[in-house]
Amino acid sequence: MGNKKDNRKNILDSMMLATIFIATAYWILDSILNIFFFNKYNIIAELIGADLYNIYIRGIVLCLFIIFGSHAQASINKLRLAQKSLKEGEERYRTLFEYNPIETITVDHDARVTGYNLAKANSGDKVPEIGDIMYKDYAAKHSINMYDELMECIRSNVSKEFPEQKYNGEFLYIRIAPFSKGAIITALNITKQKQLQTQLMQAKKMDAISTLAGGIAHQFNNILSGITGNTELLQMEYAGDNKIKKYGERLFGLTRRMTGLTSQLLAYARGGKYQEKQLSVSKLVEETFPLIKHSINPSVKVIMDLKKDIPIIKADPTQLQMVFSAVMTNASEAIEGSGSIRVALKTIDVDENYATLHPGLKVGQYILLTVEDDGRGLDRESKERIFEPFYSTKLQGRGLGMAASYGTIINHGGWIDIDSEPDKGAVVSIYLPVYANPEEALFSQEEEIAEITKGEGTILIIDDEEAVLDTGRLALEHLGYKVLTANTGMKAISIVKTAGKDIDLVILDIGLPDIMGDQVFQRIQELQPNIKVVVSTGYMVADIADNLKIEAQGFIQKPFSLSEMSLKLKDVLSDKKDK
Repeated sequence: MGNKKDNRKNILDSMMLATIFIATAYWILDSILNIFFFNKYNIIAELIGADLYNIYIRGIVLCLFIIFGSHAQASINKLRLAQKSLKEGEERYRTLFEYNPIETITVDHDARVTGYNLAKANSGDKVPEIGDIMYKDYAAKHSINMYDELMECIRSNVSKEFPEQKYNGEFLYIRIAPFSKGAIITALNITKQKQLQTQLMQAKKMDAISTLAGGIAHQFNNILSGITGNTELLQMEYAGDNKIKKYGERLFGLTRRMTGLTSQLLAYARGGKYQEKQLSVSKLVEETFPLIKHSINPSVKVIMDLKKDIPIIKADPTQLQMVFSAVMTNASEAIEGSGSIRVALKTIDVDENYATLHPGLKVGQYILLTVEDDGRGLDRESKERIFEPFYSTKLQGRGLGMAASYGTIINHGGWIDIDSEPDKGAVVSIYLPVYANPEEALFSQEEEIAEITKGEGTILIIDDEEAVLDTGRLALEHLGYKVLTANTGMKAISIVKTAGKDIDLVILDIGLPDIMGDQVFQRIQELQPNIKVVVSTGYMVADIADNLKIEAQGFIQKPFSLSEMSLKLKDVLSDKKDK
């Protein structure tokens, strides 16, 4: 429709112009003929008469006035419409400029400030004066020479973007867009986005490191299983030899220390929950402190601010003791000479705003345990790497304590953070979610049962470590079992196919070289549903049970003693299910 109206208007305009041209041309021609050729003798007047001629002349003049008036009015209307559109456009762009949420400044060709919008005026920062030279009189402290960049944009008439410009401790996304009267400068504060990006990258890095730590712990536990098993076999073979017994106990002591180390690695690798219990953090701290007091510098004063009416949590007390010990040890070693450590405990409600600023937290109620020291503090690099395994600010080369603490707290659904500056001490904040059930359970330690129980039946051991296979076979044969072994998943499946009816129980390791342990488990269940399975793993039992969804009759954590394995086999073979 719009195109048809435009076409009609163009045709009418062309006809009017043609009429004006013909009438004007005729008038000029008539005048020339009358003056130069007919001695003012008017041939038209003679033909039509003087009266009609006068009417004719007046009609021509009137038509010309009407036509010229119409075109003049049309031109005036067009001008007014253009002025109105221009005014509306200016108002629209002025509104866009003023209410743009991004801080915006306009400058002329000499980089002098000509205006700024409401976002800039209400930013809380110092605003420029009209006439200030941008990036000289105002906002001059950038990592690069922004004034030269601005002038280059104006001269070349080419826009430029500066994605991460640091200014006054914040990160800005700056864009310079030249136009006919100068340039428009926008500055978007991306500090929060930058922080979230850094935290995301840190989380990915920590996740990769935790995977590596879990793999290392798994290999250590396999080796420790071989050492423990062979030591027990040696003691049983030479039961009356006191020297063998003495040196064997020393070996057991060393393997227990190594087991503690691998437990820390597994705790870091998202495996920190061994045996969850309902417990009071206040009581836990009070009971743990005497155990670690000897490791704290005597010149360091420890101040306890523990509230008694703190809600209970559900966690592994052993792992939380490890976390508290690591944090306290770090705080003590950070203090040169005399100083103080303040341990505080309180309840905190985390809302959406607080959770946004602390990405590891969720909305809910937490127990906040803080350990504050007035030591030498940490620089930026140390603070960013404090939770990495094997990173340490100490010359001894230690550094698993804080890394393991990170994995343990995250695995308990909490969050751990550190706030520190050089020469200003440090504050470690540990958030632990409050347990929904208010009923409190007593904190108790279970004693290990050292009894070795013999049995009978056929057992298939599936493990890719030859040392574990050999040791396991000898140990189980000593207990009275008939033993088959397989070092791959395919070999194990083949044995079950041929001798499955004679096999009473399978001891299955998850980390096999050819087939994942859960797939081997499924094939065994398909071939012989009556075979009982005990999963033996160097990883955390809870992770294997939850992540792989293996419905085995039992789980046992490497390294284990012969007494632990004998009791586990007795329970499973007598149809006792793991709780």
